[in-house]
Order: sequence, then C-alpha cells, then structure tokens
Amino acid sequence: MLAKSTLAPVSLKPDPPTPDPLTPTTATPTSLSAASKLYEASQKIAFSCLLIAQAFFVSYLIAGYGFTVVTVGVSQWNRFNSTAYVAGDSLGNGMYAAHVLLAIVMIIGGSLQLVPAIRRNYKTFHKYNGRLFVTLACSISLAGMYLLLSRGTVGNPLLHGLTAFSGVMVIVSSFFAIRAIRNANVTLHQRWALHLFLAANGVLFFRLFIFAWMTLFGTLGINTADFTGPAVISVSVLSYVAPHIIVQLIWVVKVTATDRATGSAAGNTNRVSLLKNLISVTLLVVSAVFIIGLFGLTLGSWYPAVVA
Repeated sequence: MLAKSTLAPVSLKPDPPTPDPLTPTTATPTSLSAASKLYEASQKIAFSCLLIAQAFFVSYLIAGYGFTVVTVGVSQWNRFNSTAYVAGDSLGNGMYAAHVLLAIVMIIGGSLQLVPAIRRNYKTFHKYNGRLFVTLACSISLAGMYLLLSRGTVGNPLLHGLTAFSGVMVIVSSFFAIRAIRNANVTLHQRWALHLFLAANGVLFFRLFIFAWMTLFGTLGINTADFTGPAVISVSVLSYVAPHIIVQLIWVVKVTATDRATGSAAGNTNRVSLLKNLISVTLLVVSAVFIIGLFGLTLGSWYPAVVA
C-alpha cells in the first residue's frame, strides 16, 4: 500500500499581492458603523450644547433687556450695550429693540424647527413656525445691518464685513429654503434651512467663541482698545463662515450616502468614513468650546450686567 503523501497540493492560482500600506483599503462594515455612530452622536452633542447656550442667552435677554424696559425703560439699555439707546434717535432705538426682543422668539422657534420629532409629528406647526422664523430672522438681520451702518460698533471694517456677511446669509438662505420647499425639494430645503439657522445664530457663536478664547488665553491676540487683532478676526471667521463650510461637508456625506444606497457610489466608503470622522471631531471640539465660552460669558458679562 502506498503511503499517503504529506505534500500539500500545488495551487495554480497566483499568490495574492502584498497590500500596500499607503493605499487605503475598503472600510469594513464595523468601522463604517463606528464612524456613523460617532457622526450621529457628535451632531446630537453639538446641538444639545447649542440649546444650552441658547437657553442662557434667552434668559439673559429676558432678565436684562426685557425686565429693564418694563421697569425703567429703554434708556437704561446702555448698561448692556453702549450703542443700545441714543437720545432722539427713535428709529434707531426701535430697530435695536426689534433686534433684541424679537431674537427671543426667533431663537426658541428656530431650535424647534430642527427637532426631528416635531417635524414628523407636527407638520402644520413646523410649517407656520418656519414662516415665523424666516420673517423674524430676516427682520432682525435687516435691523442689525441698519444699526451697523448708522451707529457702528467695535472692530475694524473686516470685522464689520464678516458680521454683515452673516446678515446677508440669513436673507439668501431664507430665499433658497422657501424656493426649495415650494418646489417640493425637501432635501434642498433642509440644507438651506440649516444654513439659515446657523447664520441667524452667528452673533451667539461669536460671543461663545470669543469668551472661550479669553477664558483660555486672556487677551492674547486681542487689541482691547478697539477690539481688533488676529484672535478677533479668526473668531469672526469661525463664527460667521466656518459653520456654512461644515453644512456643505454634511451635505456631501448625505449625497454620497444616497448615491451609495442606489449603487452609484459603491467605492466611496473610505471617503465617507473619513469625512464623517472629520466632521465628528470638529463638532465635538466646537461643543467643548461652547461650554467653555458659555461659562466665561455668563460669569464675565451676562450675569454682572443683569445684576448691576
């Protein structure tokens, strides 16, 4: 009897190539799922931190401006802002009052627009609240730009231009959001509505970012005499421009995910995963900055002004 051979059978198939460490491989379902979970969680965390900041901001507006106008009148608003009240300037004072007091309703209504459960279950409310939000946001932006031109503010022309850019984005985003929903393009409507929401909150972003900077680094990069300097300009860009870049990146993720679901973007798994991780890390950092800024802003500005 012949002994059984101990030699392994020879395969005629070529050996698989050695993977190149510099060439990205296709992400596994596990890694993609992890990226997606972090992506979703980071958006919820960032939105929650913003809601907390908005709650403090609204409380400040009510306790400061609202209570003051009821008790002693608008002439005492200058303790909150040196250009809030100008004797004899009825139009400007009215614009400032509208700019501040209408913001209370706008902030609350705008946040409700982004809650998925409300959009799904209370569509009529979402529709009319959206109309109110657009009206208030555009009115407040126009009032703010009027005050910027008529009364001026701290900073240099570049800072003023970035602030005005935020106001223009409110109006532009409102136009395209309305046009999209009238054309029954819900996805495009949501994209422009998010641009609108972020532009309308640009002033709050600036306050949070600049106080976070001052809490961590003091007046480094800030000329306190006229409120200019590289730190101020950088914070302005982060507040008024960067949020719209993030929206565009989120839009890329959404479109790519849709294409992949239909089979037209099967090879983009790695890019989507990488982009999700980039957005997630950015939103988590922004969330931490919001909390730090809110701490400094509340203790260093809002609370002292209200109790003065």
